[in-house]
Amino acid sequence: MFIKLLTLFIALGVAAAAASWLSAQPGAVQVEWLGWRMELPTSLAVAFVVGFALLLVFFDRMMRAIRGMPHWLGGRLRQRRDDAGHRALTLGLMAVSAGEPAEARKYASRADRLLKAPKLTGLLAAQAAHLAGDHQAARRYFASLLDDGETAFLGQIGLMRLAIDDQDSVKARDAARAALAIKPDSVLAASHLLRLEVRRADWQAALPALDVVSKGQKKTKPKVKSVKAVQRAALTRQRCALEFLKANDLLIKDRSTALKALVASLKNDPSFLPALIMLADLYLEDKAHAKAAKILETGFSRAPHRSLSDRLKLAWKSNDGQFIARLIKQLEKVDIGQRRLAYNVVAEQARAVGMDGEAERLLCEARELSGKVGANFDESDLNDDAWPSWQCGSCRSLNGDWQPFCPACDEFATLIWRRPKGATPFLLGTK
Repeated sequence: MFIKLLTLFIALGVAAAAASWLSAQPGAVQVEWLGWRMELPTSLAVAFVVGFALLLVFFDRMMRAIRGMPHWLGGRLRQRRDDAGHRALTLGLMAVSAGEPAEARKYASRADRLLKAPKLTGLLAAQAAHLAGDHQAARRYFASLLDDGETAFLGQIGLMRLAIDDQDSVKARDAARAALAIKPDSVLAASHLLRLEVRRADWQAALPALDVVSKGQKKTKPKVKSVKAVQRAALTRQRCALEFLKANDLLIKDRSTALKALVASLKNDPSFLPALIMLADLYLEDKAHAKAAKILETGFSRAPHRSLSDRLKLAWKSNDGQFIARLIKQLEKVDIGQRRLAYNVVAEQARAVGMDGEAERLLCEARELSGKVGANFDESDLNDDAWPSWQCGSCRSLNGDWQPFCPACDEFATLIWRRPKGATPFLLGTK
């Protein structure tokens, strides 16, 4: 305010100084026109010119204001209309979030009357219809989005969700594929497509969707590192399971592709027992004993299992004594957390071939391991009763055999071969 007053005083001072200077200047202006002669001082002539210019500016502004009055009044009305429409839109979205279909539909109708934004108001109407159970209205809205390149992806996602709600897996899968074709890096579309393809046991079609999900997971940076580790482990289990199931389907008609799929499965997790056992059996059938021994030794070092030791005997082509001796050497390579279990497995093999003394020695060494593994090791991992089993990482239920879906919670690729704590033990021979 002070700056404006100061500016006004300065302007008035400059104008007064200019007027005083002009009045002090000698000279006159003479005008002759139509027989008339008019003389006046130069300062007065300048004042007339300035006054006339200011008058012209005043009338020009006034005419502009008069001509723009209807537009200004219309703009004010449109502004009030838009404000009311956006308020109705906001209240409608809040009603959808609160689960009130009647209120949502009322505000959707009001927003549609007040706003010229069919995409926004149509979205609210579709959400309200979906909330009220009117999937046909919601489907019409999402179908209308398919004609616009900017909204086609969202339209396909909406149709996919409606199809999932209607338990129409075919339409849901088609919409998910169409959405992924529009936006190939969409983790949302890929994750839904992955679940849909898995449910119909199309393992080959599920793998590309899993690739998209894996790439998206690598780009995300969760605040807690353990969350990312859990996500990575889940994706690894899914990939191993898909490759194994793909190999199982192709084993009869395309053996070479099945072998590649099993190798890919073990590349992600060398201790995945179903793929280990199947690939080892195929190598043994092909007389590729060295390849079989290599994968079995790696798997045994991470997940000691009687099925692996049985196949190691065939892969090494050893007699009983040599076989037990090589298994004992293999114990040094076993992960410390699996060491005692491995001793029990080797002791069982020694007893099976009549080497009872060696079996007792191994069991004694297994019992002594608790004093050698270090203070930071979990003693529960050395519990003789805690034999490994297939335990669901989601619902914690125990299963004797590996299956693609958990029998208890029906989740895909959640069974993990591990030693459950406080659970009834399974036999070591389970697969």
